[in-house]
Amino acid sequence: MSETKDQSGKPAVASIGDLSSRRFQQIADENRELKAYVADVMQRLRQNERLFSRMFELESDVLKSTDPEDLCFTLLRGLRTRFDLDFVRFWFDRSSFIGSHQLDGLSERDLVWIEAGEIKQMGLDRKRTWLVQLSSQQSFDWLTEKDSHLGSIALLTLGDLEKPFGVLGVGALDRDRFAPDQSSDFLQHLSQVIGLTLEHAVAREHLARLSVTDPLTGSHNRRFLQPHSHQPLSQWFGKDTAVVCLYADVDKFKTLNDALGHDAGDEVLAMVSRILRQDVRANDPLIRMGGDEFVLLMAGCSEAKARDIARSVVDAVAGESVSESRAVTVSIGVACSPSNKDIAVKSLISQADQAMYVAKALGGNRFEMAESLAGVVANDDGDAC
Repeated sequence: MSETKDQSGKPAVASIGDLSSRRFQQIADENRELKAYVADVMQRLRQNERLFSRMFELESDVLKSTDPEDLCFTLLRGLRTRFDLDFVRFWFDRSSFIGSHQLDGLSERDLVWIEAGEIKQMGLDRKRTWLVQLSSQQSFDWLTEKDSHLGSIALLTLGDLEKPFGVLGVGALDRDRFAPDQSSDFLQHLSQVIGLTLEHAVAREHLARLSVTDPLTGSHNRRFLQPHSHQPLSQWFGKDTAVVCLYADVDKFKTLNDALGHDAGDEVLAMVSRILRQDVRANDPLIRMGGDEFVLLMAGCSEAKARDIARSVVDAVAGESVSESRAVTVSIGVACSPSNKDIAVKSLISQADQAMYVAKALGGNRFEMAESLAGVVANDDGDAC
């Protein structure tokens, strides 16, 4: 029997052996590639697990935040420390809902206010995340010279892409940290979480503010005072801080309200609130106690200054015209905190309240000082609040 040969004249069995060897080598190469791929996937899974674990920790801290400013601090601190970032900054649209919050505690390094439409002008409303490698040829217009050390940056658009309210920038010295070919799934999740959390924080604070605000006058309501009323003055206003209380009441308000109607009565209350506000600081609490009574608390105010303010309020109200047939006047009681005793907030208010009734008994359209009450000092069990 003759030996089978291939076209080259070599034995066919040798050709089959070479083919098998190449096939085995190909399978071995494919196995190595598969093992490397699986190892890479497992490493990415472990990295993602660590990332999301840190993210859950950050979300837990965020939920404990009490207001938008505290939330921003928590995010800035948490992002820097938990994710080893060299740069974290918010850019907020001043015309958006968050623009009504000053966020004065945040430095210019942490927060930059931008004008309406700037996010759209930069094209950042087209998608949720942007990854940028920085260089002398490739930069980002919102960065400053102090940010020139950065190698890469991720930009996270916050809020609805149809109407974004801000951008969060996170950066690193490493140019490959946020290279455009990197996966951005985690960053997209982060963008949505931060955007929703900030929206909810602002909404919560708005509701909390409404709950302690008188809708007619815009001043605080009695509920605002309740947690403070039993506190010593020093606990609310600071140790060794002189505090003055003005207690104002509209003279013959019920008669005026019945004669002119509730709309006119509301107009009077809004006018008195405005006048009480005009000569004092924005952070001095003005509280509508109910009906036509207002309490104004002024920290660091001298007795002489308190007299001037009370006189100015009395004169200004009397000078307002609500009806040709009806004059509007107020009676005010003024009480100054004693220098030798840290009394409760409600005690100071009670003293001013008593002085106000003296002013009313003397005909109204005037103010009286609590010190003029011979031997009358409200004790801490008073029920003014």
